[in-house]
Amino acid sequence: MKNKIWLVFLVLALAVSPVLLNGCAPAAPEEKPTIVLVESDWTSNLIETEILAQVLTQQLGYPTDRVQLAASLGWPAITKGEADVAVEIWLPGRQAEIQPFIDDGYLELGAEIFPGGAGWVMPRFVVEGDPARGIEPIAPGLKSILDLKDVDKGGKGYWKLFENPEKPGLGELVGGSPGWVDDPMDRSIILGYDLPMWRSNQTEAIMMARMIAADKKGDPLLMYIWWPHWILEAVDLVKLEFPDPYYEGSFQGEEVVPVRCGHPAYSIRTVVASRLKETAPDVYYLMHRMVLGEADANALMLRVDVDEEEIPAVAADWISQNQDVIDQWLGK
Repeated sequence: MKNKIWLVFLVLALAVSPVLLNGCAPAAPEEKPTIVLVESDWTSNLIETEILAQVLTQQLGYPTDRVQLAASLGWPAITKGEADVAVEIWLPGRQAEIQPFIDDGYLELGAEIFPGGAGWVMPRFVVEGDPARGIEPIAPGLKSILDLKDVDKGGKGYWKLFENPEKPGLGELVGGSPGWVDDPMDRSIILGYDLPMWRSNQTEAIMMARMIAADKKGDPLLMYIWWPHWILEAVDLVKLEFPDPYYEGSFQGEEVVPVRCGHPAYSIRTVVASRLKETAPDVYYLMHRMVLGEADANALMLRVDVDEEEIPAVAADWISQNQDVIDQWLGK
């Protein structure tokens, strides 16, 4: 009888033990989802995307993937679940194309990764001189675009510093390609303020080469530029003031009409899928804290575009020197 009782206990023990063992075993770590980053083809975007990817994998433990898309195609991809985040959208220029996806609740604008803008710049020595190189100030009173006007029209006649033999009697504003959105903007500004100026057209590479050469030679040059841009790190430049701020509806697309205002300011924001608030909350909040700043963006682009350093190495170096910034992104 006793043997039968012990046999029953033994059978019950064997039946229950797997349950007990399984109940005491530690739970397997939950596998994190792959975060897909939208990557575009300009330098600042490539650098920031690499920085984000390294932070996600090395500090948050997420596998990552990338999809290379034109900016306008990134928002539908995020909406469809084909991508999760993007590091740059330039507002207000792309507000109209992304707003429907925001209104439908599929995605959100995150942090302002850096502010942006555009305007007219010249080497600082034009206004302040450069004692180290023996350069005296050429135009100490040149502060505003109105100072380019002739004296008899209320200006200071500084357009003459930028006169180009190609168009005698006019100062040259060095600009980019004719198809750029800023081309009709600058022509409208010149017309609106009745400036004795003309805007020339060339590639970005030629624009930068001309400014670097002018700076080295100590020659005055006036150029349109947007920022962030590495040229602002490579050359000490001064921005000309515009007497009137930008206002909505001032510029008429490709049409050149008289306009009296400056270029618009830009806010460059990150973009994140709303669903990440539930599926990857640490990534969601990171995208709402990811602030790089204009100065760092300029310096990083200089290393890639001018010094020809590899983007992964540049990103890793920046992260190693700015862990305090990364900690802020991660909410530590």
